[in-house]
Amino acid sequence: MDQFLLVYRGAPDGASHSHQHDPERWDSWFDSLGARVLDRGSLSHASVDIDTRLAGPKSSASALAGYSVLAATDFNEAVKLAEQCPIFDEHGSLEIARLSH
Repeated sequence: MDQFLLVYRGAPDGASHSHQHDPERWDSWFDSLGARVLDRGSLSHASVDIDTRLAGPKSSASALAGYSVLAATDFNEAVKLAEQCPIFDEHGSLEIARLSH
């Protein structure tokens, strides 16, 4: 099994009023993944960018919203596991990266 980092973008803080962040949906989704969830991670509600050591922080343009770590056999399975993620219902998106061992 490989480990995959899921990076959530654009929500929950930026969710529209018609699709509010619902912690119970997130809990249900994580529960449905069972032992595949290696680290539920955390959702964030603010982020900053630091482009260089000297420039200092500024408001982030990436809309970083959190992360999780899942176990999967390959990218295809990681994508399949992520398809039901609540981030999509909150007008967000996610990025998946394979972690090295």
